[in-house]
Amino acid sequence: MPGDVKEDIEASALARRNLKGCNLFENLGDPIKDLIIQVEKEGKNVDESTLELLQHITVKQLAKIFDMLGDGQDPETILAWLKRRARKNKAGKEEGIDERKRLIQTGAERDPIAFYKALEAANQKKQEEFEQMEEERQQLRLAKTKEREKARAQKEKELEEAKKALEDEGGWWKATDYMPDKDKDAINNAFEKFATKTSEFDNSNKDQDGEWWKKDPYRRDWERNKGKGKKWTAVMQGAKERATEPELAVREEFYKGNDWWKADKYKRDWEATKDAEWWKEEPYIKDWQQNKHDGARWKAADEESGLESEGHTYPAPPEEQKRREDWYKANGPRGVVKKWNAATEGDPEKCSVPEKDAREEFYRNGDWWKNDDARQAFKEQGLDADALNFAGQPQDTEWWKQEPYREDYFKNGDKGKKWAAATEGAGIDGTADKNPAPEVEKKRREDWYKNNWWKQPEYKDDWKKNGKNGKMWKAPSEDAAKAGTGKPVGEEEKRHREDWYKNGGDDEWWKKPQFVEDYFQKGPEGRHWGGKTEEDGNGGRAQENPAAPEEKQKREDWYRQNWWKQPKYTDDFHKNGALGAAWKAGNDGPNTDKEWWKQPPFIENWSTTMKPKTKPDDQEWWKQPEYIEDFNLKGPEGKKWTAADETHGIEGKGDKPASPEEQKKREDWYRDNWWKAPQYAFDWAKKGPSGKRWKAASKAAADDPKKGAKEPCSEEEEKARDAWYRPVGDMWRALGEEAGFAKKAAETPCTQSDALNRDEWYRNNWWKAPEYIEDWKKNGAEGKKWPAGNEAAGKAGEADKDPASDEEKQKRDDWYRNNADNEWWKEPQYIEDWGQNGQDGAKWNADNRPNADKSGGKEHPCTPEEKEERDEWYKKNWWKTPQAKDDWDKNGAAGPVCGRKLPTAVERQDPEATGDDWWKKPEFIEDWMKKGDAGKHWTAEDPVAAAAGQGHKKPATDPEKEAREQWYKDNWWKAPSCVDDWAKNGAAGKKWGAVDPEATKANEGDTKPASDDEKDKREDWYRKHGDADEWWKRPEFIEDYAKAGPAGKKWTAGNPTAGALGQGQECPASGPEKKKREDWYKDNWWKAPEYSEDWAKGPAGEGKWKKDATPEEEKARDAWFRENQGEPLSPEEQAERDDWFKKHPEETSDPQLDKREEWFKKQLSDDDKARRMDWLRDRAANDKCILEDELPEALAAINEGQKPTDKQVKAILDAVAKARKAEKDDFGPEAGKKKGAADDDDDGMGRDGDDEDGMGRDDDEEKPKVITQDEFLKAVAETNMYVPPDEDELEMQAEEERVNQEKDEMTRQEEEAAYLAMDAEEEIAKQPEEWQKKYVDPENPEWWKRPEFIESFQKDPEDAEADWRMDDESGKKRPISGEEAAEREQWYKDNWWKAPKFSQEWRRDDDNGDNWKKQSRPEEEDDGAVREDDETPEASPEEIKEREDWFRNAKNPERQFKDPEAKEDEWWKTPKFIEDFQEGGDDCMRDADEDEKKKREDWFKDNWWKAPKYSTEWRRDGEAGDNWKKAGRPDEDEDGMVRDDDETPEATPEEVKEREQWYKNAKNPERTFKEEEDDWWQTPENIEDFQDGGDACMRDADEDEKEKREQWYKDNWWKAPKHMENWTKAQKEPEAAPDTWMRAAAPVDDGMKRDEEDDDGMKRDDEDDDGMKRDDEEPFVGEKITPEQEAERVAWYKKAIEPFHGEKLKDDEPFKGEKLEEPFSGEKLKDEDPFTGEKLKDEDPFVGEKLKDEDPFTGEKLKDEDPFTGEKLKDED
Repeated sequence: MPGDVKEDIEASALARRNLKGCNLFENLGDPIKDLIIQVEKEGKNVDESTLELLQHITVKQLAKIFDMLGDGQDPETILAWLKRRARKNKAGKEEGIDERKRLIQTGAERDPIAFYKALEAANQKKQEEFEQMEEERQQLRLAKTKEREKARAQKEKELEEAKKALEDEGGWWKATDYMPDKDKDAINNAFEKFATKTSEFDNSNKDQDGEWWKKDPYRRDWERNKGKGKKWTAVMQGAKERATEPELAVREEFYKGNDWWKADKYKRDWEATKDAEWWKEEPYIKDWQQNKHDGARWKAADEESGLESEGHTYPAPPEEQKRREDWYKANGPRGVVKKWNAATEGDPEKCSVPEKDAREEFYRNGDWWKNDDARQAFKEQGLDADALNFAGQPQDTEWWKQEPYREDYFKNGDKGKKWAAATEGAGIDGTADKNPAPEVEKKRREDWYKNNWWKQPEYKDDWKKNGKNGKMWKAPSEDAAKAGTGKPVGEEEKRHREDWYKNGGDDEWWKKPQFVEDYFQKGPEGRHWGGKTEEDGNGGRAQENPAAPEEKQKREDWYRQNWWKQPKYTDDFHKNGALGAAWKAGNDGPNTDKEWWKQPPFIENWSTTMKPKTKPDDQEWWKQPEYIEDFNLKGPEGKKWTAADETHGIEGKGDKPASPEEQKKREDWYRDNWWKAPQYAFDWAKKGPSGKRWKAASKAAADDPKKGAKEPCSEEEEKARDAWYRPVGDMWRALGEEAGFAKKAAETPCTQSDALNRDEWYRNNWWKAPEYIEDWKKNGAEGKKWPAGNEAAGKAGEADKDPASDEEKQKRDDWYRNNADNEWWKEPQYIEDWGQNGQDGAKWNADNRPNADKSGGKEHPCTPEEKEERDEWYKKNWWKTPQAKDDWDKNGAAGPVCGRKLPTAVERQDPEATGDDWWKKPEFIEDWMKKGDAGKHWTAEDPVAAAAGQGHKKPATDPEKEAREQWYKDNWWKAPSCVDDWAKNGAAGKKWGAVDPEATKANEGDTKPASDDEKDKREDWYRKHGDADEWWKRPEFIEDYAKAGPAGKKWTAGNPTAGALGQGQECPASGPEKKKREDWYKDNWWKAPEYSEDWAKGPAGEGKWKKDATPEEEKARDAWFRENQGEPLSPEEQAERDDWFKKHPEETSDPQLDKREEWFKKQLSDDDKARRMDWLRDRAANDKCILEDELPEALAAINEGQKPTDKQVKAILDAVAKARKAEKDDFGPEAGKKKGAADDDDDGMGRDGDDEDGMGRDDDEEKPKVITQDEFLKAVAETNMYVPPDEDELEMQAEEERVNQEKDEMTRQEEEAAYLAMDAEEEIAKQPEEWQKKYVDPENPEWWKRPEFIESFQKDPEDAEADWRMDDESGKKRPISGEEAAEREQWYKDNWWKAPKFSQEWRRDDDNGDNWKKQSRPEEEDDGAVREDDETPEASPEEIKEREDWFRNAKNPERQFKDPEAKEDEWWKTPKFIEDFQEGGDDCMRDADEDEKKKREDWFKDNWWKAPKYSTEWRRDGEAGDNWKKAGRPDEDEDGMVRDDDETPEATPEEVKEREQWYKNAKNPERTFKEEEDDWWQTPENIEDFQDGGDACMRDADEDEKEKREQWYKDNWWKAPKHMENWTKAQKEPEAAPDTWMRAAAPVDDGMKRDEEDDDGMKRDDEDDDGMKRDDEEPFVGEKITPEQEAERVAWYKKAIEPFHGEKLKDDEPFKGEKLEEPFSGEKLKDEDPFTGEKLKDEDPFVGEKLKDEDPFTGEKLKDEDPFTGEKLKDED
């Protein structure tokens, strides 16, 4: 037999013999036995604890051991795996897996010190177990080291090959694309943990919401599933194991307190209420209800002003205020209740407007743009990142995810020539066989196709045809879909698929808004829309590398149908909503050049900032980018760059070339500046530092993707190019108009590509500036500016010398005619403001559009000259509004609206009441009429103050008010009440025709009339102005009512613009308002257009307008028609309007408008982009960091502790440096630093002395000082440094994370226990307290046997004057006889251990104390300290137990409280014997025969609740206690703890009350003291009951008896417990006040009648509601008692608190001693932090399971009782 085989058999036999006989081993299954033998053979010992642990392995797990052994796995590795499984199984069986094991049982009392020590010991034991588990994990990790390194190296090789292959084809490599999301999550989580818990870098000011469970998917899991959720409860992301309960409590607290508004119920609330105007919400309607016109919120012009109560400063226009008031009247009392925008959950107050906007954006689009990928993309792509260009999360944006490539994959599989191509260009050409993607890339695509099988047309068709009932599209897999089997996918996946079916599939890159804009801006010459690939489109190379002709034609056709998807229409929709006119237009023509950045202020800003760089003076015009481009693309054949002058260069016909010398000069310059051409500038704009073309050393290298990265220019050259490309200017390049006017382009810029395109437009459209428009208007074809061939000639007025071509001039002339009127104030909503409000408008006269949209025309007015110009234009063009267009569509140019010379409101506008004469308006006349000098409107200094009713706060001057009043006295009849009287009653009216205001107010116009001439004058005025202020009385609205009745969409609207747009349902008037209108329409039906037209035909008409009219009515109607036809238009004016309306068709198809609206809602507004931009910039500067020196540790943390090599660390550092250099900064130095960015080196982020790559220098060695989280992730992906864990390693990670959570909780518990123990130790460290010295032993009740006298004896046994030698304790100093003294002396020697210092030692050290356990008194030094060399032996265990019992009783005297109903010989009716019975002791049955035992047992069972632990619970928890109130003794476990599942019902209220009374008496035995045995009611507790208004004190008493008792209680009020306590306290603290026991009459708080009380005994003014003395009551009221009375009371108090009275107590008589003082006299323990002194709140300062309220081992509460006496702590203690 071979030797090694023999040795192997011998080793196995030895191992088996060693284990044989061990029950733990024998009970294990055979697979485990074999495994253990193999481990033992290798010399490793398997201890008993391991064998015990393995008892928990399941049968299923046993079966797996055979497979693992058969696979040749290492036995130790298998054993480690088994132990982890066993621990998990064991933990699952243990009750309270996430709670600390309850290890301590201390009976009824709690000792913080012992508790802490026990907890510490338990934690230490647990820590040892944790260390063993860690050791096992380390062993397994070590065993896998080689395996991991091999996997990493293989993956690295594959990715490097793929990267090279892709880049060689010109493709874009991004390492993180090839890393699964779960791996990225794991790396981020590990970094987060390391940065937070290990790194020395201070991350406290960084983003604190990086934990995985704080992200929205986990919050949603919590919201929907609470504790049953599987995601948020995981111990680590993706794990199956649950986190610990304290950890889950932390997470729940976060979910509840953060982002509460993200819950589904609030999103539903938003959906239901989002369209309700802000002023309809509860706070605003309440403001109106409570304050009416004095309200500062409801009347505000905008929500922000309303929120800040600035309605007086920024009020809405009066007509708007009236509309709101009407709505409030009809929609009280709460208005629209929105919950989603509350300041805090459930708060009626609202959050800020920016916060509200952020919430709304979340409801619309989610917060995907905050995730890790989006943030990383922002750093790499800057403003071109998806987060700033897509509202909702974009889908399928990569070229190979689009339909043609999906189809190719599913049709052709591996043989497909499109989907498998390396680049999009090769995919379009179908050359994947020649230009294949690397295998890893193909694998990535295939995985995506397989997961997105349901995007094939057949499944989308199933959804379209069958909707929710479709089966194929809901299938879990493609096979199941085809077979028609399988359970449908979950709701979330279904929603995801449906969303794609609704919105996906239309995702070609050229359909993005910027490409639509490029098409309409430049047509065939566009550099973007016509590119072959998206790379070409973004890079501005559409002319260089165009798509196929048929593809371009397809795009053009799509653009013509979708012209409204240009950014300017999205802008119009988001700014103006349903009132916007541009986005509803029929085509793009009317809105050409309506982009906000084309306004003159922005052109001027560009001219002074960017123009000098990109448009040199006229001598070097050929240096502009498009001429460089012409040279680059066409060389000598170019017709632009070779032109002799700029005009011919612009025309590009080549008919007038420059001289050869000039051309040579230009060529030389172009060869050096080729990179300034647009296609290279766009490479810079889109890719920033990552671009290869713009950084190439030569044009040849730039145009060859294989050379670009390998042949870069120098760093100095790169800097120079970057500076040239970078746009400058604080207005023209802003993201939006408001930021532009605010000159904040640096903070919120547009994309670099947009800036390049704007720059080109500014350079080429110089002739659209105001000076050239003016020249065209004034001089027509004879102008000397606008027809010039170039800008220099135009500025010089030399169009005659250097003219443009005829074609160019015609193009300009057409633009001037049709599109030059593009100023913002010429848009319909501003025209409408002028038409409705004239000079009082608050929009049309503002200095810019953002201020106009805020109705800021008064605060931010345009110049007087500009205002006059606008006013003149409005007079000529007021008809360019939606309502006029609608009228023209229906009635032609002669319609009642568009056929007027001026709008009705302007025609009828009283010129007297405009400008500075605003106070002449009817509403102010009415204010004067009704309130005179008390009016708050007419008296104001300006119209804003007048509208706000601030005439008293902001009054006009006295002379001004006098002038107004004089005018009112002459024109009072213009008040609305008079106009209304005239309109309703005509000549019979009693107001309008009165002689003066007083007669009008008295309705005496019939008896005190004005003259006939005066009345005629007034009527003329009424006819002209009567209906002017009510837009809904216009003919088109009368017609709408006549045709549609209550269903009309125009007359029912809340304002004229909404009425014109037919939005009566979206923006309705109030109910009362509509009722008023209907009544008017019924009387004025004949004013509709059809009757007006009939009247206009004269005799040829049908006479419909006269229907049912009396002669007088016919005459009135005729007069009305004549008055209201207005001045007719001239034929020229009619033709002009006809022409304009024809060229401005409006989209009238509702479905088409709905389609547009739906699309616009999914686009980002400028405000949304700015908000996201700010967040991303701030967050980018707030990445958590680690120090560079910590990099090896951080890498080990993501790789199972495997430390990296120096080479690997260097690779990471190089990758970080490369990533920093590649970060795209679209803000530039003008933007300055954002919040959170580093200012210096203090935070480790400073980069002083940085090299070009942004890496900090350190002694000439380039190193980053810190590494951010995003940098770390990118570098790890780039270097393939992360190896994903296998199943075993994932288990270990989960186990380790759970252990860490348990450790955190253990630490929290231990710290809390330490606080309590520390306080206790401080107290114990003091000298023994009074209660220790004065304890009276019931078995030795003589006064001289109290501990204080033992102490006196031990101090000096020979002292002849010592207290212990006296005959009593009165202090009269009468020494006892020598024989008696000897007796005492001997007793003191025998009972030496009862001295306070020894009870103090027991109290402090418990069983660890040495001296109190000695057989005899230990030897002591002169100062009383025990000698160090003392060798006194220990007493017997019995003796020690006796001493402990004595100490325990001394500590808690109520254990010996004898039941008041107990007979003389029933000594066993005390709590300590009840406890003894419940614990199974036999002391309670001492000297008892069987009958007696039965009697006692029955009593113990009936009185179970008198045991110390229940009285302790009552003292501690009061009514909140559970167990003491039970009807029967609750079920307890073996430790004496009440079981969690105990269901014992509660006792009756009467029984509960009886128990409480008993507990009170047990705590204070003197409460039961009575002088006569028969007068049971004469006890302190019954006096207290009387004083509290109770009825127990009158039990079994008839009326006479009640009267007798009442009188006795009033005479003996001072015997109540509180006065006894007061007297006791006064003996120890003479200065204490008030001494209530010394009063001659009862204090007020006793409810006793005093001389000062009323006869009815009612509470006096100085008494609180609860009968307690008020704080301001004097200590003494009335006389003080006489000396005789004082002596009587003192004698009674002494007798009441004596330990016995009458005969001497028998051996077994219970204790009735002096009331104990509170055990602590220092600071309060339970209510304040021992270190900070701050008052502790009710809730636990530690998150998780509360510790201070409940012992984790016994379950008893800890906070409310003294740990040594068991007494409930008082507040003042």
